[in-house]
Formats: sequence, C-alpha cells, structure tokens
Amino acid sequence: MKTHHPIDDDMKQLLETIRARMLELNHPALTDLSAVQSRYFYKEARTFFQACEMKDITVYNKMIKSADHTIPVRIYQPQSEEILPVLLFMHGGGWVFGDIDSADSICRYFARHANCLVVSVGYRLAPEHHFPAALMDVLAVAEWAPQNVMKWNGNPEHISIGGESSGANLAAAAVHWLNEQGKQVFEMQLLITPVLNHNFETESYQSGYSFNLTKEKMEWFWNHYLSEPEQGLNPYASPLLAEIFENMPKALIVTVEYDPLRDEGMQYAEKLAVANIPVSHLHYGRLVHSFPNMIGRVNRTDLAMIDITKQLQGMLRKNF
Repeated sequence: MKTHHPIDDDMKQLLETIRARMLELNHPALTDLSAVQSRYFYKEARTFFQACEMKDITVYNKMIKSADHTIPVRIYQPQSEEILPVLLFMHGGGWVFGDIDSADSICRYFARHANCLVVSVGYRLAPEHHFPAALMDVLAVAEWAPQNVMKWNGNPEHISIGGESSGANLAAAAVHWLNEQGKQVFEMQLLITPVLNHNFETESYQSGYSFNLTKEKMEWFWNHYLSEPEQGLNPYASPLLAEIFENMPKALIVTVEYDPLRDEGMQYAEKLAVANIPVSHLHYGRLVHSFPNMIGRVNRTDLAMIDITKQLQGMLRKNF
C-alpha cells in the first residue's frame, strides 16, 4: 500500500536526497554544528537545486562602500527598453549562511518574469557580525540605490524591497526603520516566508514540522544572530513587535503550510491590514520553507512562483 505524505513526491524525493547526502557527509547534531560547518553543508545541499540561467538577463557585480567595510551587490538587468521598477532583494539563510550566489536563481527569475531591475544584497553574516550589522548593510544599500540604479535602467522613484526568510526579516526591519524616520523610500515590500518574531510559541512552531526548517533550527539561527536574547524584543529584530504600522508601503506576503514561520507571517499581514496598509497575502498548501530554491525541481513550487511573480509584477507597476 502506498504511504500518503503531506508533501508531494517530487519534493519528498528532493528532501530525502539532500538528507542522504548530509548523512553521508556526517552532518553533526545541530547542537554541535558551528557556523562555519553550517555554511559548508548548506553549499553542499544547494548542489541539488536547479540553477535558473535566464540568458536574457545581464548581471553586474558591484561593491558598495560603507563606513568601515564594503557590501557586495549583484544587479540583474532584463532586456527592456522601458525604465524598470527596482527590487532590492535579501537572501535567506538564517542570517548565518547564504550569499548573493545562493539567491542567484530567484533574482534571475524575478528580473526576467517580473521585468524589474533586481539588486541582490550580500549583507554581513552572524555570528561574526551580530544584530544589527546585517540591517545596517541593507539600509546602506537602500541609501545607495536611488542615486545609482539609473545606470542600469532602473527607476529611482520606484524602488521596492523584499527577501526570503531571514532576508525578509531584514527587508521588513528596514521598512520600519525608515518609516519611523518619516522616509518613504520603498513602494512595496515582498516578504517570502518571513522571520518576524523571536518567539517560538505559535501553533506552527508547536506543530513539530520537520520539513527543511524546524523549531530547533530557528532557535539555533536566532542564537547566532543575537548577541543576547533580550535583543529579540527589539522591533528591528522582530518586526512583528513594532508599535507603528501606519504609513507603511503596500505588501506582498507569502506563507506556506509546513513552515514553523507560517503563523507570524499571517499575523504580520493582519497587522498591516488593521493599519489600512494594502496587503496581498498568498498562502500555499503542501509547500515547505525555502521552497523558492526548488524552482525546476518541484512542480508545486513552479506553480507558486508563477503566481507570486504575477502578483509582484502587478504591484511593482500600479497602485494596489
């Protein structure tokens, strides 16, 4: 008799293949895993994902000077005669791993299918650089973008921000930071399976999901990102705890069924709606955290990404 699984067979097979490779490499227990080790295993796992080539996208690598360091950015310019809306994008990886290479496929995908200029940000990682170092890098790029995106046919008056997972956390935090200063830098925010609260008591956290991301992994990430647990109460670390939601840019928020972060994403969408901020909340069943990395390997991911990108393209080009 065929066993029923809550996720589709193609996703199950991909996750089991990655798990088998991690066992082969003697992946240590989470409690014994160092940040350096985690980056090695993360890169190994990524070899099982399918790259999105998108040959009609021109890519530029740049370094942005900050106070005492430089920030790498990768710019994705689609072939287009029109002046393009701009999307600043932050990769996921629990603030500990990931980089502009790990976000390459999703950035190419959005640039091509949403027809926008994408600027991918290589922010500093924890634990070498604790909170709020990554956020400061995002804010530095947000300041740089309006003065520079015209070089790649980007429209400095139509800049949005987004990210996946911890990258979505940084995007949301940057929006709050600038909003509290009375600055309207971004037209919209794209938050894909966002980390939004240093709290592990939601129903989705307590459901014991073991697909890709777990409660224990998120605790490990937070412990590396924060220099002390009390920082988790800071709304720039936990944007869900922010007191002011008025005058925020419109939002596209994506949550998935089998994700410990599901409920905080839903709560964030509700807070924006209560503050009369236009918000489109897309929720997908039978998907897991980090699903955008599975483009080309998992059919349900492909369908979701088509839907998300259609919404994104519309919101980048018109009032919502």
